[in-house]
Amino acid sequence: GVISADTSLSMPDFRAAERTFQLVAQVAGRAGRGEHAGHVVVQTNNPREPSIVLAARHDYVRFAGIELGHRAAAGLPPISRMARIVCRHEVLKEAENAAARIAKGLLAAAVALGERVVLTGPMPCPISRIGDHHRIAVELLADGRAVLQRVLGTVRVQGLLISDAHTAVDVDPLALL
Repeated sequence: GVISADTSLSMPDFRAAERTFQLVAQVAGRAGRGEHAGHVVVQTNNPREPSIVLAARHDYVRFAGIELGHRAAAGLPPISRMARIVCRHEVLKEAENAAARIAKGLLAAAVALGERVVLTGPMPCPISRIGDHHRIAVELLADGRAVLQRVLGTVRVQGLLISDAHTAVDVDPLALL
């Protein structure tokens, strides 16, 4: 059984439906592998949620079509490419200032290169503090890998973007928490 199958849908990540589908489909796929047919119970507050309904039916093709349509409409991966930069610091203002410098540099680089990008942030990460470090994120979307790499590369050459103990650069991130 899957208890509260829709909990992961409320995660602040564009892949939430994909993860929900994967979880329900995996559990449902394990039922009935033995001699006897299995039965799966899925508890949800959203019984019409496509990721849950289609996972229970093992209808990956239909789910993928719906999900890719949503991603295309929003300009999200895999339709576009993404880089996520997280600035971490014990002092919140330091993390915010570092993220603001990087965001400003990314926008300036995109304009100078004549590239079209979408920049989100600086903004607190969904998990805004881990240990004694505050976390501020900047997300960059570009139409393709080459555009993303040119913009990031320009900011790296300028010394504004250095992956170190205070700054993490994740290209095509698997999670946004």
